[in-house]
Amino acid sequence: MSHPITGNRRSILIYSLVWLMVAATQGVIYFFVFSFPVSIVVSDALLSSLLFGFMGLLAWYPTRYIPFQRESPLYSILAHVVAGIVVMGSWVLLSIGVLNAFFSTQADYIEFLNQTVTWRAMLGGLIYLVLVLIYYLVSNSQKLQERSQQEERLKGLVRDAELNMLKSQINPHFLFNSLNSIASLTMTNPNEAREMIIRLSDFLRYSLKHRENEYVPLREELGRMKDYLAIEKVRFGEKLLYEFKISGECEEFPVPTMIFQPLFENAIRHSVYESVDPISVKFSCMREQEHMKAVISNDYDPAVPSRKGTGVGLQNVRQRIALAYKENGSVQWTGKDGIFTVTILFPRIFI
Repeated sequence: MSHPITGNRRSILIYSLVWLMVAATQGVIYFFVFSFPVSIVVSDALLSSLLFGFMGLLAWYPTRYIPFQRESPLYSILAHVVAGIVVMGSWVLLSIGVLNAFFSTQADYIEFLNQTVTWRAMLGGLIYLVLVLIYYLVSNSQKLQERSQQEERLKGLVRDAELNMLKSQINPHFLFNSLNSIASLTMTNPNEAREMIIRLSDFLRYSLKHRENEYVPLREELGRMKDYLAIEKVRFGEKLLYEFKISGECEEFPVPTMIFQPLFENAIRHSVYESVDPISVKFSCMREQEHMKAVISNDYDPAVPSRKGTGVGLQNVRQRIALAYKENGSVQWTGKDGIFTVTILFPRIFI
């Protein structure tokens, strides 16, 4: 924890100006009330104020290293009393000694100087107490700020852990389905099985490559999603159609890695599997006020019972968006007139 005054140029300037004002006030009193010569006024005022200002800087260290204990305050009080006596004694002895040496021929001033030792010490003690209280307030404020920063760092670590956990749920699920498909193709169409393994390898390489990179440009993310759809198209052939419509503003927009894969997987699982007709999966992205709006939609037959799922995909995406963007992002889905639609709003500026 740095010194609250010497660690900041602005604080040093303000602290110096305060003591110069104290010196000016003292000088005015000495000149107009006691009618001392200008040399004595300037010397006494500057020496006393600037020397105490320096001593006041040293008062930070007992405050820093003797924290006030509510359970046993006596030790802290005694420690500060001793520290205050050392500071006050040093200040009084140095200032009085130097002024006595400089103005030994000024009998009236020397008599006044010796008579004011007590009230100088009392005034210095009061100022020392004020400085200690200020230092304690600053110290507590810095501790609270550090604690707040630590809590934010811990929240960030927890958030990253949750995001990694959610991302780790995607790969096994997808890999399990893909390997089942490859297993069936090895008997019926070995060439397509080989093509599917190559595409799967490229897709998983992308997933591993960006495991530690939370955000990638939408253009890059969709490139991998097209690989995923190509893998599935090997299985379903002309039953699976897909279309992408992206505005130029969206292409470089950063999105969480693998955020769309569960949605495309759901679209295929709950529509293409059960349909005998071609199913169209569409993706679009456009700017909408302060958001980037991404929409994934697919055809489905409301009369045909859909495969029962666990709901992990949609909830996974919703949780990841909530963790990444807090209340600034959202995920909504609806099924109407034979079209299932998932809408994601990405904030264009987020923390």
